[in-house]
Amino acid sequence: MSYENQVINGDQELLTLLLAADAVDVGALVDFLTDFGSGRLAMSSDVQQVLLSAKQKAKYSRDTLLLLIRELQLFGGNSVANLVRRTGVPYAEIVRDVAKYVHAEVTSKEAIEVLELKVLQRLVTKLWEKMTEQERAEFAGKVHADNGVIDIGLAAVLSAIGSGGLGAARAGVMGVAAVAPLLAEGAFTAGAVAVGGRAATALLGVVGIAIASAAGVHMAAKEAYRVTLPCVAQIAYIRQKHRGAAEAH
Repeated sequence: MSYENQVINGDQELLTLLLAADAVDVGALVDFLTDFGSGRLAMSSDVQQVLLSAKQKAKYSRDTLLLLIRELQLFGGNSVANLVRRTGVPYAEIVRDVAKYVHAEVTSKEAIEVLELKVLQRLVTKLWEKMTEQERAEFAGKVHADNGVIDIGLAAVLSAIGSGGLGAARAGVMGVAAVAPLLAEGAFTAGAVAVGGRAATALLGVVGIAIASAAGVHMAAKEAYRVTLPCVAQIAYIRQKHRGAAEAH
């Protein structure tokens, strides 16, 4: 079965990126989408099986990646909304929503890569607040490994991430790992309320609002970000890893 026509707006650029990615890196996206194999109510068991089987074999066909992208798009459309309208949104819109959720400064018409890097910067900023001085120095050293920067302050780290490449990819590893604990402690809760309410109005409409209580909408939005935020951070890592490897050659 081909999923080509089911992928909203094609998202061909994302497909191309994932086709060139290492299987282990794509496997992380499968983990986030399937809750590490435990399953999610918003995902059918058949879809879950296809993704988990591909991860186990460390081999992703074009159709499997299209299916993965489609599932990400569906989560991006907000879980409650998809109970009413089983559709999704393009990856570009997901990235923009996630960037707003983590309180990044978002302006109109920014490239996807720029927004992804801003998401990484916000994750690292939150993570930085919890690091000891030694941990900060070690982290900064990894980010600056290729450019010999002596300044190990947060501003220099964020600048390196914004420049993209291997430094950003290294920061991406830490950023992805930080998502779960940051969400658990409500690091971006204020954003969840705002985006959840907007998603409810824009996507559910009058009928949807009647079906889902305000608390339900909030929880659905929160759960959706447990999927979309780590996926965006992981895709940012994949993109910068690929870019860094290309620049090295």
